[in-house]
Amino acid sequence: MAKLAGVAVSTASRALGNGSASAKTRLKVQEAAEALHFVPNQAAKQLTSGKSNIIAIVVPENPDFVFRDAFVSGMVSQLATSFTAAHLLPFLVLTKPHDAHGFAEILKSSGAAGIVMVSFHYSKSFADVLEQSGKLIVSIGQPDPSMHYPYVDVDNYQGGYDAMMLLRKLGRKHIAVIAGPTDMQASVLRTQGVRAALKTLKMEPIALVPGEYGTEHGENVMRQVLAEHPEVDGVFAQSDQIAVGALKALLATGKRVPEDVALIGFDDFHVAQAVSPSLTTFSQPLATMAKTATEMLCERLESGEWKRKAVVFPAPLVRRESA
Repeated sequence: MAKLAGVAVSTASRALGNGSASAKTRLKVQEAAEALHFVPNQAAKQLTSGKSNIIAIVVPENPDFVFRDAFVSGMVSQLATSFTAAHLLPFLVLTKPHDAHGFAEILKSSGAAGIVMVSFHYSKSFADVLEQSGKLIVSIGQPDPSMHYPYVDVDNYQGGYDAMMLLRKLGRKHIAVIAGPTDMQASVLRTQGVRAALKTLKMEPIALVPGEYGTEHGENVMRQVLAEHPEVDGVFAQSDQIAVGALKALLATGKRVPEDVALIGFDDFHVAQAVSPSLTTFSQPLATMAKTATEMLCERLESGEWKRKAVVFPAPLVRRESA
């Protein structure tokens, strides 16, 4: 392109990057670029300008979990789409949960202007790396109370509360809760909502068992609950994938859903409608959440201040066949 414009490569670079160049030279370079259908390399522009438009989408999970978990894979996809539309360069950082050292090394060499955290398992060492990075950070999901970062989330507490109220309204008295990880705020808040509702109802769960957001956890706990509490008549699974595992165990042992056991999930992903009976669940608006996180980070990059610190969307109940 520089050859076609009749200028040095450095001059062409400055002309395209709004550097020092005469109007005549800038016009010649732009005409040459158009003739050659030239698209500037954004990473190269970052190196010459000193400003980064790279955004790290950080997922502290094992890679196999990332691509089989509907929430994580769906959110990463939506974030990538949203950041690209905003002319930012997203890149995916996968690091094992609590691998603070590995994460610090990746972050140091990334040149990222900002970070979006997805599926964060709290550990002090990991939190320290984030704080020391000096990067702009937005969290998908409310972070641990000790971490004061802007975030986008759904109302997990209300979801847990409403799940209990619905099960009781349906006449269920022996309720089990299959929860998510205790080091993630989404699960903590859903469980807090559960406990608040049960306190109001003057009830206790027959079981409340935390674990990974996965089908295996749901199936194993459901089998255990059925063996120890055959009277179980209501289950709140804190993700759709946990609910699918619970459903498998219920059907395998001859339980009818919802006649014998009412089952409620959380997420409203494709699997909720793919199983039979279809799942009653709470919906998470992934696209809206990703777009909001992108807007929050763009506002901070442009204005130098966070205009929004927390955006919490409702998680509406979607009634289907299981409850």
